[in-house]
Amino acid sequence: MIAKIADEKKLEALIRAWHSKRTQTNFLLPEADYQQAAKEKRCSVLRFAKGCYLFIEQVNHIDFYFFLEHGAEPISIPSLDKPLILEQVCLEKKGMEPKPSLWKAVGFSPYLERKRLTMPMAEAFVTKGKLSFADESHAEEIMQMMKESFEPYTSALPSRETLLDSIRANEVLAEIDNGELLGFLRFGWEKKNSVLWQIAVKDKARGKNIGNRLVQSWLWQVNGEALRCQLWVRTDNEAALHMYEKVGFMPDGRVAPVLIKI
Repeated sequence: MIAKIADEKKLEALIRAWHSKRTQTNFLLPEADYQQAAKEKRCSVLRFAKGCYLFIEQVNHIDFYFFLEHGAEPISIPSLDKPLILEQVCLEKKGMEPKPSLWKAVGFSPYLERKRLTMPMAEAFVTKGKLSFADESHAEEIMQMMKESFEPYTSALPSRETLLDSIRANEVLAEIDNGELLGFLRFGWEKKNSVLWQIAVKDKARGKNIGNRLVQSWLWQVNGEALRCQLWVRTDNEAALHMYEKVGFMPDGRVAPVLIKI
């Protein structure tokens, strides 16, 4: 039976206990993220003989995490009122464990796949360009562009408040023509790595090299501070893959297959 977890300490103890067993898992959330979810009473757990499922409710879906003892197979999942999303970052050469076929048996099907691209800044060819930043007046338009440009389940779109924080920190670059916002790039930091979170260009502005200019502006902005730049891109987005590889990004071996259960 699925049970709510509203106590951060109980959730942390559960996660540490299962990690200590060296189980197969897709759970890599930072502590601050899952503690916040527990405070907001968005966490539930399903325990069984050789494993544990963790559910974290989001606006449009439920993030699904598993802990399985080696050799154990997934058990069936009760019906829920939102789609379940299972994402597992893994090494491309080794594949993912447990195999997707096992999750198919309990109702999951392939949804999409992403791969991580990386570029050490020591190897980057950075061209100097004019930097333009979004301001707070662009926030609503950027939020709308995000909703139109990204799929609803795994894009990890920021809240309006988080976007405003990024704008105030000069971490949202913008392409503006005659006062009109045509595209933007939002980035952030994971220690000394700069990470591209979202990039989007309006349909009417496609084919004008705006995406490439925004990426080059990002590299110029973080040059001298970042050790490397990273991003995740869908493996079926050939145009984006070509653009990033042309700039100098290369796959680092990390892939993230995503499964969905409706």
